[in-house]
Amino acid sequence: MSGFRKAFLLMAVLVLVTGIAFAQSTPLQCVANSGTTPPVRAEGVAEEVGQVIITCTGGTSTTPYGAAIPTFNVQIFLSTNVTSRLLGHTQSIDSEALLLIDEPAPANQLVASNVPNTTIVPATGSGMYYGGFPGRPNVFVGQVVGTNSIAWLNVPFDPPGTTSNRVIRLANVRANANQLGVSSTLIPTSINMFISISGTGSLSLANSQLTVAYVQLGMKFSASPATYNQCEPGTKTFNIKFAEQFGTAFRKNISAATSQATIGTIYNTESMFYNPNFAGTQAATAGLATQATRLIARFSNVPANVTLSVPINISTAEGDTATLVAAPTDGSTAGASDATNAAVALSGGAGAAVWEVTASNPGAISTFTVAVSVAYKANPLPGLGTATVSGNYAPTTTVFTASATAPAPRFVDNPQSATTFTINSCRTNLLFPFVTNTSGFDTGLVISNTSSDPFGTVPQRGPCTLNYYGSTAGGGAAPGVQTSGTVNEGTQLIWTLSNGGNLGVAATPGFMGYIIAQCNFQFAHGYAFVSDLGASRVAEGYLALVMDKDMYNTDEGATRTGASSEKLVH
Repeated sequence: MSGFRKAFLLMAVLVLVTGIAFAQSTPLQCVANSGTTPPVRAEGVAEEVGQVIITCTGGTSTTPYGAAIPTFNVQIFLSTNVTSRLLGHTQSIDSEALLLIDEPAPANQLVASNVPNTTIVPATGSGMYYGGFPGRPNVFVGQVVGTNSIAWLNVPFDPPGTTSNRVIRLANVRANANQLGVSSTLIPTSINMFISISGTGSLSLANSQLTVAYVQLGMKFSASPATYNQCEPGTKTFNIKFAEQFGTAFRKNISAATSQATIGTIYNTESMFYNPNFAGTQAATAGLATQATRLIARFSNVPANVTLSVPINISTAEGDTATLVAAPTDGSTAGASDATNAAVALSGGAGAAVWEVTASNPGAISTFTVAVSVAYKANPLPGLGTATVSGNYAPTTTVFTASATAPAPRFVDNPQSATTFTINSCRTNLLFPFVTNTSGFDTGLVISNTSSDPFGTVPQRGPCTLNYYGSTAGGGAAPGVQTSGTVNEGTQLIWTLSNGGNLGVAATPGFMGYIIAQCNFQFAHGYAFVSDLGASRVAEGYLALVMDKDMYNTDEGATRTGASSEKLVH
């Protein structure tokens, strides 16, 4: 019986020893995964892609206690240009892209003092790294190797063994999403990352090719068109809209004192992983964006003597807010004119306004609706024409690779344009249905500009264009079109076919037919008087017909002239 017990104990010891040996011989294995695969804006040149997590298990540390831990190099390649900001240290290739070991808490994050790392980290004899203590950095600054590649060099690595794992996180990688464009199929364009590992230590990696972002259009811009009459001064409004195309296309930013260094937290700001405790290190500004999302509206072809103003603060129903940035930031020409509005300075009919997002709701797709005010006076009257507006992200750039000075985020200049408002001339179109200067008859005509009155009507003035339809004596063609001088408010254009009249109207002897008068003021009224010479036998007078839609009767249908004028009734 005692022999059996001894044999049993021996077998147990053998199993234990064999198990330990088996555990110690478990090969070191690392697997890469993308923590998230976010959408990125197709308009963007410096878009944050998803962080990558490399999880390693197994292996055995063979480094003697106190000896230097082996190091390895991690290099990534994107399917587009890398645009993470350059930090501008002694080497101009230092990147804000960071590598972190073992998911350290913000207070335990220690940046390597040199790029590439030169710190020799001694082994603990237990296979543990103990990063974050003096002499044991766990945050490493990358270096730009090519237009699409970043490398982290001489990163110390102790195999974790079978009782734990070692996590390597790659953060703060920005990419040129615009370079790839939006897919024309139902499958979105992806940004892919390829990971390579080399160095004095051996580190095999599974799943070395990852999708780290999907490219899609970030913003849609539109405007509501409007039509205004030149002779109706005042303040009008029309709307422009900046519409998100996914929930995080508009983002706020953080201050330099705000931490975004808690591992695994999604902050939904324009800044990336950022720790203000890194001040004074190689990574002092790593991850901190230059500004929040900015939206620009560019106005063009604005008629003369028209002023535009925009609200300083705008908001969405979903809780997003934005504030006008000071001119001339990002091309803005808008400057505050009071507590709520800002005037857009126009030069040659062009100007711009830029808003920066101050609050954003990542859980909703939001739309900023901006009411733009259009104002003009009666003296001087505004010019005629159609204004346009285009919308874009801001700031725009021509820098499509990593840079130490270009802002992040930044965008291509690919404006979406829309018609905003049209200022039409105020017109009255009058029909004189019968006039004659034949067979001993003549016709006298008068057009009165009645915009001067006791009712406070804004005075208008302009010429009248006379169009003749019919024939002259002997079957000749009708007279050519002629335009009078300016008919001032409270005055008349008076002429006869036989002799012409005031304001430059020439005689049209021998004509019989009808006349259409196009007057560039809204309150024109006409009268014609046909008689024999001396009005001894036959005489007839009539009011000219107003051919336009009744400006006071909104129920009346459209007319062939397209104008709205004053129709008087008996």
